This record gives sequence, structure tokens and C-alpha cells, in this order.
Amino acid sequence: MSHKATNWLSGIPANLIGASEFRILFHLCDCHNPSKGCFPTQAYLRGCTGSSNGTVNNALNALEAKGLIARHREREKGSKRQKPTRYILGFEMEKSQKPSPNTGDGADSNLGGDPSPIWRQSRLQPTGEKPVSKPVNNHARTREAQFFTNSEQFEAKQVCEFVKGGGRPNAQAIPSRVLECLIAKAMLSVDEMTRAGLGKK
Repeated sequence: MSHKATNWLSGIPANLIGASEFRILFHLCDCHNPSKGCFPTQAYLRGCTGSSNGTVNNALNALEAKGLIARHREREKGSKRQKPTRYILGFEMEKSQKPSPNTGDGADSNLGGDPSPIWRQSRLQPTGEKPVSKPVNNHARTREAQFFTNSEQFEAKQVCEFVKGGGRPNAQAIPSRVLECLIAKAMLSVDEMTRAGLGKK
């Protein structure tokens, strides 16, 4: 018995259904599977309740008339053979879906279970974020930064720290590749480069 079926059954007022109806409904709830539905045979219901065929049918008719269950009957396409009856319990009817013996749920639209070519608006909730219209292109700068060797980047970092500390390096002693690294990676501002007497060779 599923939790939903148990909770639903316990909430039905005692004076709404008779004893034989309750026994039948109890066993229908006991057979309910949340993912596959409810498909007990009448023979099973007769055996579980100790009731005659007439009593079972009368109870099922009364439960259906009171809106507590619905019966869904289908036949096989080729042989027209009767498939097992699907019993839809009252709490499942709120979904207003066509049931399916395979899933127990069925379609979630008024168009039925078959795929539809009709475009429908997405049910996903909007997040408030706007899509990016133009991708940001940082590839040129990344390639340029990766072009320098580790030793050139290390020397550029040392020069940068020296200048930011207030020092004035000997521009002639700094290799041109290190200066290019300083500029490409924007380690120093234009003002800092000017004050330090550094410029591209």
C-alpha cells in the first residue's frame, strides 16, 4: 500500500461508506503502486474480502457512484482482448490525467499522451537572467599571456613588485621580452611605467 493511498483512505469519513465498500476500498488501496497504478482482478478482491461476485460488483459500483474510485477499461489493439481494469483512486483523480497501466500517471496536458507537434511555452520558471548576446572574447589575451616563458613571467613579476614598492629599475638591464610581458599582462599601469622610466624597446 502506498503512503498516499493510506493517507487518503484514513481521511474518508466513516459514515460515507458501508462495511463491504470499505473492505473493497481497503484492498484497492493495498494494491496501489505509485508508479504502476492499481490493477487487482475481481477474483483477487473476492478472495481477499470473502465476498461474492455480486457483493464485489455492488461495492465497486457504489464507490464509483460516490466518486471514490473510477474504473478504466482497455482492450488490446489486435486481439480486442480485455486488459486488466485500472482502478483510479480518488486522490489520483485530482490530476485529471488519462491513466496508463505502464506509468500510473498518463499525460500531463489536455492534448493526450501522444507527442504533439504543437509548440508549447516552456513550463520552466524564468530565472531573471538575460542570455548572453555576444560571447566575451578573451582568447587573444590568453594566448598572448601564455606565449611568455615562466622565467620571463617571473622576472616581470619581480620588476612589477620593485616598481610598486617605489623603486626605479635600470630600464636598459631589463630584457625586452620581460617588458612586453609587463605590458601584455597589464602588471603596471601606464603612469607607473612612465614614472619608472620603462617603455617598450
